[in-house]
Amino acid sequence: MKIFDINQDKLNYEFNYNPEETAKLKKLFLERKENKPLSIDDFRRVALWKYNRVLEISDELLQKLSELGKTVKIDIYDKKVRDIIGELIACKGIGLPLASSILKFLRPDIFPIIDVRAYRAIFGKKIYSTQYTVSIYYKYVKEIYEIKNKLKLPLDKVDEQLYEFDIANNGKI
Repeated sequence: MKIFDINQDKLNYEFNYNPEETAKLKKLFLERKENKPLSIDDFRRVALWKYNRVLEISDELLQKLSELGKTVKIDIYDKKVRDIIGELIACKGIGLPLASSILKFLRPDIFPIIDVRAYRAIFGKKIYSTQYTVSIYYKYVKEIYEIKNKLKLPLDKVDEQLYEFDIANNGKI
């Protein structure tokens, strides 16, 4: 490991960490300094940048998600819904757990969050980030809906209860 030596080493590197978002944040904070107060959302954006979780969702997909949120009757197994899930997962910074979280907040009566703990509570094994696919999500959804129907629970409570069940009964991930 090389340690920086102030007497010998030079610092003339180009900073190349999330370059697009870095430029946007610098501009945003400069504008805030000049005429707008800072908001908690500004700091949340910095946190996402720092943790390398910059999200990119197209305006077209945002429109589809807005429409999905307003649609009265949704069939989670509909091809259109499946396509939206696939598009969301394909966005920069969004994997299946985050996509399912977005969808749950959009429509908690339809979409459960897939989570390592809730998944383990149902299937008895840990799921790894490389294993998340749309088909795995639908296998999980089927089980969540079965639990919902058998125990007569609201859908939005099932994944939350399984998460807590796993903490109480299975310990660390």
